[in-house]
Amino acid sequence: MFKKRDELKNDQATFSIESADVKKSSTDTNPADKDGNTILGQNISIEGSIRGEENIIIEGSMKGDIKLEKHDFIVSSKGRFEGDIRAQNVNISGLVMGSVKTKGKVELTKEADFIGDIRAKNFLMEEGAYFKGSIELDREPNRRELLIQKAIPIQAQPSPKDPSHKPD
Repeated sequence: MFKKRDELKNDQATFSIESADVKKSSTDTNPADKDGNTILGQNISIEGSIRGEENIIIEGSMKGDIKLEKHDFIVSSKGRFEGDIRAQNVNISGLVMGSVKTKGKVELTKEADFIGDIRAKNFLMEEGAYFKGSIELDREPNRRELLIQKAIPIQAQPSPKDPSHKPD
């Protein structure tokens, strides 16, 4: 029933595999692509919160909150998201219902359907995108002061050498 160790050695076949013939198995793949993006596939549905230190791409559906303060969040054209998003930049091509707060840019592509509120430094919406909600753009800290200075003309002050100038 069992073969001896010497008999096993004689029965083993010798072969070689060229690297072009080798395919990665599903256990060799990483959920993060080469650019450091985590992709939630079309057949994935998540309910809950995600916090992380890398970019996330939603191709499936998610209900919950996203906190990626220093990273980007992307909803692909087939993706669906409901909840609050906090990320560096947000790109929406699918359906999003909720609020978005970024320190960078929010971009709605022509395939996007967005219902909710956006607060960002920059906002871009392609023709054909659907948007229902509000947008608040953050100003640069000194921009308001510069706008006020430009709006109020500086009155010409007489020079001390001007004969019509009388000291107080």
